[in-house]
Amino acid sequence: MSGEHGGTDETTPGHPVGTDLATLLDDDTGHGGLTGRLEAAVASVPPAWRRRIGGGTVAGIGTVLVGVPLYHLFRHSVTVDAAVGDALPLLFGLILVAAGVWLGWMSDDDVAPLVAAFWVTVGLGITGIVTLYFLTLHAAHGHAVEAPWFLVYDVSATGAVGGLLISRYDVRSRHRHRRLSQRERQLRAVFEGTLDALVVTDDEGRYVAANPAAADLFGLPRSELVGERIADFASESEDLQAQWATFLDEGEVRGEFELVRPDGETRSVAFAATANVLPGRHLSALRDVTERVEHERELGQERARVEFLNRLLRHNVLNGMNLVLAKLDALEPALPDEHRDSLDVARHRSEEIVDLIQTARRLATDVAAEVDDRAIRVCDPLTDAVESVRQSYPDATVECDLPEDGAWVHADGMLETVFDHLLTNAAEHNDADVCIAVGVAADPEAVTVTVADDGEGMPPERLAQLFEDEEFTHTRDWGGFGLSIVHALVTEYDGDVWAEANEPSGTAVHVELPRIEPSDGA
Repeated sequence: MSGEHGGTDETTPGHPVGTDLATLLDDDTGHGGLTGRLEAAVASVPPAWRRRIGGGTVAGIGTVLVGVPLYHLFRHSVTVDAAVGDALPLLFGLILVAAGVWLGWMSDDDVAPLVAAFWVTVGLGITGIVTLYFLTLHAAHGHAVEAPWFLVYDVSATGAVGGLLISRYDVRSRHRHRRLSQRERQLRAVFEGTLDALVVTDDEGRYVAANPAAADLFGLPRSELVGERIADFASESEDLQAQWATFLDEGEVRGEFELVRPDGETRSVAFAATANVLPGRHLSALRDVTERVEHERELGQERARVEFLNRLLRHNVLNGMNLVLAKLDALEPALPDEHRDSLDVARHRSEEIVDLIQTARRLATDVAAEVDDRAIRVCDPLTDAVESVRQSYPDATVECDLPEDGAWVHADGMLETVFDHLLTNAAEHNDADVCIAVGVAADPEAVTVTVADDGEGMPPERLAQLFEDEEFTHTRDWGGFGLSIVHALVTEYDGDVWAEANEPSGTAVHVELPRIEPSDGA
C-alpha cells in the first residue's frame, strides 16, 4: 500500500517490473500488422484527402463492377438467365459505389475510407487471383470452363464486398484501440504528474510501479524502490501481514501509517488503496501528512496551555477579584464622603477586570454550540453599556436612539462586552467632550448597531484594517485590544463588523447581527 519511482530489469510473475505505469499497460495494447503500417504510412496525408482517396477508390472499384454486367447485357441479348446471373455482381457493385460516396464525401471518419479501400482492394485481388489459379488448374487437366473471365469477375465482386465487411470490423477495432490508447495516455499522465505518491504492488506486497512523487516520499530513486516490499518501510509496531490479508479480502482500505525511510527518518503517511486495478496489481495513493500530524500535536499542547490559563483565571484571579469587590462593598458604609469617589473608581476598575477575565475565558473556549440557540434583545445590553460609559466618562455625550420593538438577535450576554468596548474606545481615543451617537437599524434578516463619534477619526487605510483579520489578533500596536475582542465575539455570533469615516468627522463602527425570533422561554 505504498510507492516507487524508477525502473530495473527485474521481473515478477505475470508482469515485468517496470519504471512507470506504461509497463503494466502496454501488454496487448499494440495494433500492428499490415493495416497498422498502412495507417502509419498515410498519417501525413490531410484528413480531407484521406477521405477522398479512400472513398474514391471504393467507389471506383464499385463503378467497374457495375459497368461489367451492364456492358455484358448491352452486348448480348437480354435473357432471364443472363439478368439473374448479372444481378448479384451488379448489386455488389452498387453497394461499393454507395459506400465509396458515403465514405469519401459524407463521413467525417478519417480512418474508415482508407481502411475500406485497402480491404476492398485486397478482397478483390485475392479472390481474383485464387479464381484464376483454379481455372488454370482446370485448363491444365483438359477441363473446359464456360465464360472463365465472367467467373473471375463474379468471384472477385464477392471478394470486394467481403473486403468491405472486413473493413467494418477493422475500423471498429481500430477505433477501440485509439480510445484505449487515449485512456492509457491520460492515465499515464495522471500517474506520472500527480502530486500525490502513487504506487502499484503485486500480491506479495512488492512494488512494481511508482510515480516520481513516490520516489520523493520514500527517499529513493524509482530504480531502487521497485522490487522492494512494503514491510521494508514499515515500523516494527505495524502488523503488516494481517493488514495485507484484510486488504486483499475487502478490496480497499484507508488509513495512516508510519513510513520509515532508508535514512532513518520517519514520516506520517495517509493512504488509500484499491485492490486488483489490474489482475494481481493493487494501486495505492499516499500523502505525506507529517506536518499536519505535528501541527495537530502542537495544537493539542496549545489547547492544554489555554485550558490551564482558563482555569488559572477562573479559580485564582477571578475569585480574588470577587473577594476584592466584596471587601469594597463592606468598606463603603465606613468611608467618609470625601473618599467615596475613590471607592467608586476602585469598584469600577475591579468590575472591568472581572469583565475582562470573563471575556478572556470566553475567547479561550469553544462556545459555538452554546450560542447556536441563544437569543437576546439587543436593546438590553446596549442600554447597560451606554449607562456604564456615561458614568465612566461624564464629560462625553452619549446619544442613544433605540427601537420600540426591541429586536432580538443571535447572541448571548457577552454582547454587552461588544458594545462596551466600542463605546469605551470612542470615549478614550477622542477629546473629553466627544459626542457619541448610538443607533439601531433593523430589517427582517439582521439588526445593525452603529456607534459613531465626532472625533478626529483615522486615515482610510487604518479604517479598512481595523477588522480585516480573519482570526483573533492582539499583535498590532494600534486599534486597541478591545476591538480585537469585538471582532472575535461578533464573528462567533455569525455577524459582521466594519468601520468607516463618519460625516463630517470622526469614526462610525457598524455591528451587524442575525435577527432571530425569541424562544418561548426567552
